[in-house]
Amino acid sequence: MGQSGISQVAHSVTPPPGVRRIGSEVEASELAHRLLMPGRRWPVVVLTIPGECDEPFGDPDEIKGAVGDLAEVVLMPTSDVSWAFSRVMPPMTQVYGGAGRVYPVDHAWVADPGRSRLRFAYSLQDRKRITDQLISDALQAAMAAGLVEPRTCAGVQERCGRVQGVIGSRALVTLEDMSLATVWEELTVPGVALDRVLAKGQQVCGSYDPDSRRLDLRAALRFPDAATARAGVVRAYRVGDVVLAQVAAVADDAVTVRLLPGLAVEVGREAVTSNQKDALSGLFSVGEVVAGRVVEADPIRLRLDDVDDEEVPKPAPSLLPGGPPWLRPPEPEPQPPAAAAPSSPASVPPAAPPRLPDVLHGGDADRSPVRSVAPRQPTPLDLARRLPAPQPPAMARPAGAIPAADQARVVQLTNELAAERSTRKALADELAGLRARAAELEAELARATRSIKQLQTSYRGADLARQRLGKQLKSAQDRVGQAAGVPGPLFLDSEEQFRYEVTCEWAQRIPAAEKADKPLAKYVLAPGFLDSVDQIEGISRAKVVAVVVEVLTGQSQQLAGRDVHPLRTGDAGSPYVRRPDGAICWRVALQRESAAARRLHYWRTHDGYEFSRVALHDDYRP
Repeated sequence: MGQSGISQVAHSVTPPPGVRRIGSEVEASELAHRLLMPGRRWPVVVLTIPGECDEPFGDPDEIKGAVGDLAEVVLMPTSDVSWAFSRVMPPMTQVYGGAGRVYPVDHAWVADPGRSRLRFAYSLQDRKRITDQLISDALQAAMAAGLVEPRTCAGVQERCGRVQGVIGSRALVTLEDMSLATVWEELTVPGVALDRVLAKGQQVCGSYDPDSRRLDLRAALRFPDAATARAGVVRAYRVGDVVLAQVAAVADDAVTVRLLPGLAVEVGREAVTSNQKDALSGLFSVGEVVAGRVVEADPIRLRLDDVDDEEVPKPAPSLLPGGPPWLRPPEPEPQPPAAAAPSSPASVPPAAPPRLPDVLHGGDADRSPVRSVAPRQPTPLDLARRLPAPQPPAMARPAGAIPAADQARVVQLTNELAAERSTRKALADELAGLRARAAELEAELARATRSIKQLQTSYRGADLARQRLGKQLKSAQDRVGQAAGVPGPLFLDSEEQFRYEVTCEWAQRIPAAEKADKPLAKYVLAPGFLDSVDQIEGISRAKVVAVVVEVLTGQSQQLAGRDVHPLRTGDAGSPYVRRPDGAICWRVALQRESAAARRLHYWRTHDGYEFSRVALHDDYRP
């Protein structure tokens, strides 16, 4: 495809109808520039041919047949052509050596190459895997670009049928006239496995395209946006319910989970673990399913540290009418079998996996330690010297038939050709070894990832058990105190009890001669304030009561350790937090010298104080 072909593709309304082959460095460079140019209308699948092969490991025709007019499919050899492509592309966004990649319309992949995943293939045995991966990536990119909208052309029909089964990312549906249709995972709910949307025997209705035989069910989704998702969660769950959620993002101090695909909730560290040294990024993995308790409905708030092992989560909502719950509890990890006793003391231990130098240079012959200098690869001249010397002809050629100089040249070229072939074979064997080792490393990475998830789950379970034991210990201590005559709460109403404690602290703290000058100012307790006092750990209730008295009597302004100042919306220089009624939110230190130090937030109103919540130092919510 020359420059005119590239220009036609760039200005056409739909992708090219067939697979495009890149055959020159100029075409490769132009393709790279087109991928980086804003305004591209569709995703582009680039599949490469390995250097020693004539055809790719993936199937470009199958990819094109699957994506149709939703994406462009390009085939490119690994040679000077792919190097010309790589020179133009940003770092970590190139593709060559038999791998494939989908370049979405959105250019976020330029800064974050992970948004354009590199799909590897090492032999024809990987054909189905890489083909399916690229099809899935291309369809997801087309969905994200808004190209897969429900079609209203004359051929599309509203049809109903019954799901016969879900196989991987495809579902087979028998329509009412007994014809067959397929549902594609990528064209339903992005990021949700198809068996979490459909189940065998489920009745479904959608838009049927006779040309592709695809059934589009998106119009029947129960929660197409954030508003319907929020309403669905409110209908399905009540405060106090234990529910399932999927981890969507993780930071050191917060984890974001999805109660439904369109509804994410952020859970801070204080609602996950009482150990302030825990980094949540080491406790959760994106995509895993966790259990949490609903502690507030508007806005929705969860706690992940208040779920007992014996509690059964409520079933998650289904995404389509009559479908399965979109989340299911994680299955317990299988325990490794007990090690079998050796048959005899002389049992031979299993062989260790081959080291990288062994794989590269031929296997098990050399088990000596790796030398500091890698062995030199044979050159064509080395290989030529190992060839047998050319034998003289059996019969003398007629005089003058072939000059001696030409005979010598023919022998030299023959030897060089043999040496080149030997070198190529050695390099091909080395490449095969590298690919085998890469496959082993991918398997080892998958095993390590599973082990990390198991350890994370075990740690969280142990941390929850520790917190439960702490609560049980506190309850036992309270019972012991009551038995010893220590009074418990004197009021059934929690706010009356707190006000009583504040009054007692003021009466004991302020001398009689100063009480007239330091009365308790008027105050109210905001909804959720007492919950924050009870739920936050690492600070005693008595300390909170004491600081409340300091605020109400004006003492906190004179105490340097209290660090009283208006609350900002973020770091230094950001605006103060202010309500529409003019009240400004203030914060006062309960602790100091720590990022997890506790703070008391309160509003200074025109006629008194409103205590909002107890929070951590880095929590800027009022």
